[in-house]
Amino acid sequence: MSKAEMVANKIKERFPNAEVVVKTNKWGRERVWVRISREEYKELMKFIRELDPEAHYSIGIEQDWGDELGFLNHILLFYDEPPGVSLLIDVHAPKDNPVLPDTSDIFPISLQFEREGMEMVGLDFEGAPDKRRLFLPDDFPEGIYPLRTDEKGVPEEMVKNAGHPYLLRREKK
Repeated sequence: MSKAEMVANKIKERFPNAEVVVKTNKWGRERVWVRISREEYKELMKFIRELDPEAHYSIGIEQDWGDELGFLNHILLFYDEPPGVSLLIDVHAPKDNPVLPDTSDIFPISLQFEREGMEMVGLDFEGAPDKRRLFLPDDFPEGIYPLRTDEKGVPEEMVKNAGHPYLLRREKK
């Protein structure tokens, strides 16, 4: 049994409702993919930390899936003896209630990716200790999220001034 299969089995045992799959990429490396409900997301993150206290949180990526918003985490486990286990954890929230639990108390570096998710697609990480914008200027309009594909995305009139949305407001005066 590979390390990836061992991690997948432990997650399946602890979270029987999670979708857990081991996939092999084109370079022959195994990755564990987990889709978990937002209700169990924080418990899974705690479990991962217990499974490997040295687990490395690599990145969190926000996504617009139409009716839902997603947040995909990449964590590397058991990397002391290569290859480590590449773990991807996918959690979604409905757009009409885009709240996910903050996990920065478990993986402190996740906060910067959560902040990006808040400003780029409108996710709300409940309990996040810092919800300030990370990339957008302070004068960027509230309620508009650059990576949303629906009516809350960047409107057409802002696209004309791509990169300088504040110029649009100056022109309207």
